[in-house]
Amino acid sequence: MRRKMRRALLAVIPLAAMLPLAACTSGTDVAPSSGGKTGGYVIGFSNSFNGNTYRQSMENYAKQAADELMKSGEVKQLIFAEANQDNNKQIQQIQSFILQKVDAIIVDPGSATALTAVVQEASDAGIPVIVVNDGPIESKAEKVYQISFDAVSQMKTLTDYVAKGIGGKGTIIELRGAEGDAFDAKAHEGVVESLKAYPDIKVAAEIYTDWNGSKAQTELAAALPSLLKQYGKIDGVVNQGGDSYAAVQAFKQAGAPLPMIGGDNRGFFLKWWANQAPAGYDTLSVSANPWDGATAVYVAADVLSGKYPVPHNMIHPIGVITKDDVQKYKDVADEAIATPTYDREWVRSNLYK
Repeated sequence: MRRKMRRALLAVIPLAAMLPLAACTSGTDVAPSSGGKTGGYVIGFSNSFNGNTYRQSMENYAKQAADELMKSGEVKQLIFAEANQDNNKQIQQIQSFILQKVDAIIVDPGSATALTAVVQEASDAGIPVIVVNDGPIESKAEKVYQISFDAVSQMKTLTDYVAKGIGGKGTIIELRGAEGDAFDAKAHEGVVESLKAYPDIKVAAEIYTDWNGSKAQTELAAALPSLLKQYGKIDGVVNQGGDSYAAVQAFKQAGAPLPMIGGDNRGFFLKWWANQAPAGYDTLSVSANPWDGATAVYVAADVLSGKYPVPHNMIHPIGVITKDDVQKYKDVADEAIATPTYDREWVRSNLYK
């Protein structure tokens, strides 16, 4: 099979186009799929959180892939359910999908451990579970397939760059995701791993932002006065995504010198970096890739078909933008996320091995 990338460019998905998604495709009053495992699949998608543009983009890519497979007759329906960071609610949603006898369940988990029993329940019922984005979760269930990012490597790469950029000493702030989230825990591990090589760098604060720019700016603005008073200045900021530009705004609001802020591939930050940042501003921008929503749909259909050797553990690539690339994104939409997108052949050629 050919290895084919559909677009290694910017995926521009306006927020306004994404917000109606859950409302028009979610629900619990869905009839079971007909036709067994030979096509016309009904797929449930339990998202632990969709309150930021990354998760909304992920859902939109999943919907695009499902629409493609609806045209070929492989998929009948894709149903979204949002748990809003409530693990018990996510468990209930997955149980509801099991009762509806959907053909497969995609799960973006809110916890590495809380869903172990319920995905085992789904597997025992013969329903494949595709864990995506914020996994892996703890599970030995026969029908669980996990599509993960190497969050440790992602954040180690970003933190290494920032640490070297500030001369290997000084203070940094770590902006984290959602407390208790599996991806956040792995990403934090990457930061810790990186800083072992930089004993002269002090983490002035860890701030949870839910990967949300508005929350990040509010929390960081509240923390900065005391941090600046204590340390004099902040030299760097590392973050998991969704809050790089918020960090820029918070430092401006505080009237503080701008540190080296790790980028998150969001349009707001990339436009600022390309057009408004101080001359020669150096950083690195990395992000998990929301196209994994489409990957999960393709994997679900292939598992159900039984025609492909789908592995139980897959690593999805991330997106990286350097200072040499940033001018490509000077006109990007605010809410866009810079990410490579692929196609179904790419999934089979690159992840099924």
